[in-house]
Amino acid sequence: MIKLKKILYEVLNNFVVEADVFIDPQFNTYDILNEIRALRRITVVSIITPEDYNQSPGDEYIRLKIKFVTRGEANAALQEFLNSALSTDKGETEYRIEGLKSMKFREGTLKRL
Repeated sequence: MIKLKKILYEVLNNFVVEADVFIDPQFNTYDILNEIRALRRITVVSIITPEDYNQSPGDEYIRLKIKFVTRGEANAALQEFLNSALSTDKGETEYRIEGLKSMKFREGTLKRL
């Protein structure tokens, strides 16, 4: 008999990637991270910012480790995350995740689990 866990591993691809995020310090960091966690296909978001990193006065920098699941290409899923988090609908002036200024995925950190 085939186990459900084995079937899921064959159908779904689990990946992990690191991301650099800049947020507006006026907004609650954990609220923004919860909204990133709520994006479709993202399963885990962890803060991995080095403790000795000096913050700039205008923005708050956070390095994240993001785990996600996809059936297709991982790079297409990353672009979908950016579109879901940063892009606005025509006529809107605010980003979809309020307080999130920038999110960039670090090259060379995308790995299949």
